[in-house]
Amino acid sequence: MAKNNGYELSPMNPGWIKKRVPDSYADDDLKELILFFVINTPCTDLSSSSINLSEYGWRKDIWKDEKLKKGLFEIAGIKKGTSFSVAHKTNEMKVACEKTSLKKNFHKIREQERIVIFKGRYNEFLSVCYHIRNAFAHGRLAMYDYDNGKDIIFALEDGIKKNGEFQVRSRMILKKSTLVSWMRILKSGKYPDEG
Repeated sequence: MAKNNGYELSPMNPGWIKKRVPDSYADDDLKELILFFVINTPCTDLSSSSINLSEYGWRKDIWKDEKLKKGLFEIAGIKKGTSFSVAHKTNEMKVACEKTSLKKNFHKIREQERIVIFKGRYNEFLSVCYHIRNAFAHGRLAMYDYDNGKDIIFALEDGIKKNGEFQVRSRMILKKSTLVSWMRILKSGKYPDEG
């Protein structure tokens, strides 16, 4: 497969995912995040223990308007086109990664939260949840100190093995505090501005 065909490729076992982290990172918030995004994922076809957002009080068509997604993205300062990019075809991932500075060695640039996703069967925000779930479940992540120990920042990557290569489907740089806020808002059934 040619390297310049629009697919974003990554090593099968990149060195950055082997980064050792302090035991202190494995706190109650991290456990709650793993339960929410992996076990009780809002992507209802991914886990037998999934929890549909309607069970938290959200209306079934919550994603038809942009209010919730916009409020969640504002928490992280995510803006479409600069810090959030969507590929609708897998061979658009290279360009999408370039738009958001999530190319090779993306894990080294951690000053700003950013997301690039391949959007499959879910809406945009559930696609983000889907890719977070996969990065956690498949161990394709690293955690770094952020703001002198006040927070942790995650480098997350998701993709598939195809033709002996790893084709990237998502990359994210997100603070733990952002993920915790998203989780709490989604579980509350209330918009961010309804506190």
